[in-house]
Amino acid sequence: MDAWARVQQEIAAVAGKTPQQIQQSWLRRARALLCHQAGQSRNPAYRELLAENSVDPADPSQWSQVPVIDKHWLARAGYDREPACPGPVLIMGTSGSTAAQVLVPVTAQSAHRGLGDNFLRALLMSGVGPGQRHWGIEHRPDGQAQGQGETGSSISMTWLAQHCGDNALVTVATDPLADQLRRAAAFAPDTISGSPGFLQQVAREADGLRPRLLMYGGAALADSDAGRLRARFPEARLAAFYPTTDAGALGVAADSDGIYRTFSETHFIEVLDADGQHVPAGSRGDVVVTQFGARAAPIIRYRVGDRATYRGWAAGRLLLSGIERAAEAAIGSTLVPYRDLQTWAPRLAVHDPAVVAVQLVRVYSGGEQREQPVVRVIGGAGSAELAARALALLDEFPQVAAEVASGELAPPRVEFRDPPATLAGHWKIPYYVDERARCRND
Repeated sequence: MDAWARVQQEIAAVAGKTPQQIQQSWLRRARALLCHQAGQSRNPAYRELLAENSVDPADPSQWSQVPVIDKHWLARAGYDREPACPGPVLIMGTSGSTAAQVLVPVTAQSAHRGLGDNFLRALLMSGVGPGQRHWGIEHRPDGQAQGQGETGSSISMTWLAQHCGDNALVTVATDPLADQLRRAAAFAPDTISGSPGFLQQVAREADGLRPRLLMYGGAALADSDAGRLRARFPEARLAAFYPTTDAGALGVAADSDGIYRTFSETHFIEVLDADGQHVPAGSRGDVVVTQFGARAAPIIRYRVGDRATYRGWAAGRLLLSGIERAAEAAIGSTLVPYRDLQTWAPRLAVHDPAVVAVQLVRVYSGGEQREQPVVRVIGGAGSAELAARALALLDEFPQVAAEVASGELAPPRVEFRDPPATLAGHWKIPYYVDERARCRND
């Protein structure tokens, strides 16, 4: 069956089920996945984790005792080197959606379901389908060929092209923007899908495009940026896609209301508090997912790194809103973990002991008419050598370089500030500052 038709049938089937029916199905499928990961012998890490926590995978009453894992556990477990299933796998590099680089193996079937079918699902739930003309912008970090892994964007856009034929145009964000816009003008897309920053570039430079849907993913869209898109494309609706490279795509906010309808077909989604308990409707917690097709690595009760408000259920789908990264700094469509920012000051202080703090600052460059990353060094001699070392800190995040190359971000710069007058002031310096609003008002 054609992927579009299959996904459409699944959407209709989910809409006719109660939350209780969905949750019962989730638990059956999740337990089967748990037994697979516990029973396979290729990589024993997850089986050992279950044993350490005295979890019997065959006991259906023990789901709440299954440990919650995260990307750091996956990295230590080495599933990219020894997957949990035989046969070929794709290695996904999470730098496409978060700057904390983790390589996660997935089977082709899992990638096509979680990132391919779910992208088509997001379009269908947003009111468009194979009869429309879709322009998708593929985002990939520089250096992908040097071991960075595949990106979720690449999987989704390849699937779109495969199942839309002549009704799909896929371009690469780092290609010259003028060439992409020229191709898009000739194609006349009904939908445009890309990162928030790239859609802003399209809005500034495009002429003659009349899309009916703009779908963005990979980062949140500020209200001011949404306003500019609506002003530039008044006939277009805005829809937010919720992709993760390591766990697949989780949902879509199709009605411009900030409410994400999650993909019950492919994911078991939980929202947990600090004690690992499910939060009540209206409360915030950590987004924890189980991806049913994850046979190459145990994406089981996997904390994706987001916090969200649980909004209950509608039409067979768990609802989320207010999704934000937990302890990660946003620069364009890249997310930089605070734990990485914490290392910046000590690393520069090795070369100049006068450095007391380093900030990653998100600004809006009026001259460039786009967002710009700034590495702000507090203290230090302000030498050219120290500035070069500070700028090189961003080289560890290939997605930043890709966004600069695509024009989504202005080239980064370094600035020096005097240290605070008191030692106590040093401890109050945040690792990350968003100064875009102030820059626009200056």
